[in-house]
Amino acid sequence: MHRRMILFLLPALPAVIGGCGSSEGRASSAWSGTIDTLPSGQIVVSNPATPVWRAGDEWRVVEEMRIGSLDGNGPDMFGDITSFEVDPDGRIWILEGQAQEIRVFGPDGRHVRTVGRQGGGPGEFARALQIRRGPDGNMWVIDPQNNRVSVIDSAGTYLEGKQTPGGFIIIPWPGGFDAAGNYYSPVPLPSDEMFTMGLMRLDPSFTPIDTVAIPRDPVERERFEIRREDMRWLRSIPFTGGFDWRLAPSGTLWGMFTDEYRLFQLSLTGDTLRTITREFTPLPVTDADMDRARENLESFIRNGGKVDWSKIPSTKPATEDFFFDDEGNLWVAPVTTQEDDGHLFDVFDPDGRFLGTVRTPFPLATYPVPIIRNATIYGITEDELEVPYVVRARIEKGVR
Repeated sequence: MHRRMILFLLPALPAVIGGCGSSEGRASSAWSGTIDTLPSGQIVVSNPATPVWRAGDEWRVVEEMRIGSLDGNGPDMFGDITSFEVDPDGRIWILEGQAQEIRVFGPDGRHVRTVGRQGGGPGEFARALQIRRGPDGNMWVIDPQNNRVSVIDSAGTYLEGKQTPGGFIIIPWPGGFDAAGNYYSPVPLPSDEMFTMGLMRLDPSFTPIDTVAIPRDPVERERFEIRREDMRWLRSIPFTGGFDWRLAPSGTLWGMFTDEYRLFQLSLTGDTLRTITREFTPLPVTDADMDRARENLESFIRNGGKVDWSKIPSTKPATEDFFFDDEGNLWVAPVTTQEDDGHLFDVFDPDGRFLGTVRTPFPLATYPVPIIRNATIYGITEDELEVPYVVRARIEKGVR
């Protein structure tokens, strides 16, 4: 249920924590962690495994509605939900990746209209990857294969196309808006490497401002590899740690080291603003986990890949993914048992204090990224047959 990143080509900023600083003294009886400020100005938040929430303070998630169908040929039958957005009226705009069209559903879950179709003309999509509500109140549909953003009003009418850099497809699409209405579009950067990416920042009029470097993993991760003259196939070693990053609504960049339970916030100029850690006990890699790893590597091995099973660790990483809600809280998906996968999320307040863990009654995917607004979760879930649904659920806070 967690996101993957895939790059299709069509035609480092390490976080270093060192030194000691003065404590801000913000620890309390409800929270036994610390918040320190280093001489550089970087804020370091160290969390214990014990949350702020006491028993009865936990947030409870209650499902209200889901959109989707197991069979049939109606608009609620989805093949690939690539992206979605929610407008101020509570309508859900779903980008159907296979059909390359947008299906709009009302707050009651009823189909309102379908917008667009596959193609290259105005109002058509070749490989649309993201839909977001822009600073003008319209829906912006990012279609890198057509090298444009299609702007659609609330009635579903195509208004205009804005040209964007193209030539590559990244899944999930890492671009998006910040709270000031600036849009960040991935662009290739000059490099001796095969592909290096940055983010072009464009103002609300879609005029380029500058190009921002993205966080890069400072650790050289070992992988299993097939190398031939015409190809290079890399596979991560199962259950090893990794690195992830995301653009925050605040207009800053966040990175996460999954094996350490460590997240850090960067300014657009690359300065480390805040680091958040949390104590954790790693889960063991079980025999059943190893069986699944062997199944996942079967194709790699059949194609000539060599797997050194001794390199697979005995314990799992700490985290899988993360995202933000509209209050600035950070939601982290921890590595769990298979039964809890997609159901548990650690929540940190905007200062970085670990509030507690939220359990969802359904497996909640982190790709496409969930939308949490006004104590309501909108996201993608799947049933036991892997049929996708859009789900809406309310968050009841501090219910005893």
